[in-house]
Amino acid sequence: MNTDIIVEVDVNRTRIGVVEDQKLVEIYIDENNIQKTVGNIYRGVVKKILPGIEAAFIDIGQKKNGYLSLKELGDTKLKQGDNITVQVEKEAMGTKGPKLTLDIGIPGKYMVLTPKNNTIGISKKIEDEKERYRLKQIFEKYKPEDCGVIIRTDSINKTEEELIKEINYLKQIWINIHKKEPYVIAPTLLYKEASLAIKIARDLLSFKIRNYIVNNKKTYKEVYDFVNIFAPNLKDKIIYKEEEHLFQHFFLESQIEKALSKHVWLKSGGMIIIEHTEALTVIDVNTAKYVGKKDIEKTILNTNIEAAKEIAKQLRLRNIGGIIIIDFIDMKSKENKKKVIEILKQELKKDRVKSSVLGITRLGLVELTRKKTGPSLTSLLFSKCNICNGRGMIPSVKYIGSKIEKEIDFIFTHTIYNNIIIEANKEIINWFNSKEYSYKKAIEKKYKKNLVFVENNSLLNEEYKIIKK
Repeated sequence: MNTDIIVEVDVNRTRIGVVEDQKLVEIYIDENNIQKTVGNIYRGVVKKILPGIEAAFIDIGQKKNGYLSLKELGDTKLKQGDNITVQVEKEAMGTKGPKLTLDIGIPGKYMVLTPKNNTIGISKKIEDEKERYRLKQIFEKYKPEDCGVIIRTDSINKTEEELIKEINYLKQIWINIHKKEPYVIAPTLLYKEASLAIKIARDLLSFKIRNYIVNNKKTYKEVYDFVNIFAPNLKDKIIYKEEEHLFQHFFLESQIEKALSKHVWLKSGGMIIIEHTEALTVIDVNTAKYVGKKDIEKTILNTNIEAAKEIAKQLRLRNIGGIIIIDFIDMKSKENKKKVIEILKQELKKDRVKSSVLGITRLGLVELTRKKTGPSLTSLLFSKCNICNGRGMIPSVKYIGSKIEKEIDFIFTHTIYNNIIIEANKEIINWFNSKEYSYKKAIEKKYKKNLVFVENNSLLNEEYKIIKK
């Protein structure tokens, strides 16, 4: 499998696509005019402590105070006005401020330095026991005193020299942060996380990646210099390509368009439908055009298996996090149900973001969770519809017509007005003047008063105007 990382930088944003055999599997978008805070370390000021919800609210110099769980404090006493060093774990979203943590981590390519946690953790993906032992010995010997480390997968087979080099680099970053703490005036920024392009190079670039292609000279140099320091044997994978529309060049634009649709067709003719709500994401599976042969149960099993594989891909591509409910097509065989769940679990392992399949509910729905790592692709590229206010539908002509009728009834029975002018679009007016039944004539006859309609097709169904005379 050929995997490339495509980095397109333009005036407004940076887009990064991870492409496996010409198929887009992950996408990251960084709006250049929006400040990112995840990974940043701040010296903050305690503004409020609310024991009832076990939270402290910390001013870190952003628009909204950050949220810190009091459970992280342990025996440490905290009071209003105290200065405290925190790291942003999650961006502010909606009415919520950024989520903060005291468990600071400074990430490198081969490890994460944890200055306030004197333990050594090793990625579960490093399965070879001899390699786990070798790495642990190196880090026990060279890690900074009173600091811990989390050993990342990329450290496999790296030389002692390479690992020591990064340990010393991350150690120096922490020394610089620690020196500033007593002297800065809070709230202030102590450490800024790397740019998106460097983060992706740090976290994803390996021998498994064929090319890391960039269309911006400045970004190319930043990434090349970073890789040259920490993984010089990978620097030749960083390629500059003078192409303004890099995503279009690699046929990624059409793939993004498909990733924004709520309907995803399967090769067999089946379909999955992805619906987002405030609380969770619901995915429905149906056979659609796929009718199979004589064996209906086999047809359903094949559709569900294909859907399970596609759902795992879509969760990764769209970066859907939180609670996810999947309504697979109902199967009679317990063995078949187990098979589909197992395939779903295996496919989710390909995702760098952790997912947990919780099981099947009493209603036969599959419930799983996927860690939220930022906004979904849909929320990044779509905004709430100002016509339907996020409902996904607009009121019917019949509903609006009936609503107008009630308002007319109130005016004619509770006021002295004898004439009403209604400004509305053609559909609404046609409803009142239907050939089968004219509501206009019926209302005028009932109240012996006049209705006048003025057509204005720039108005939506809900935007009618009533003028009393």
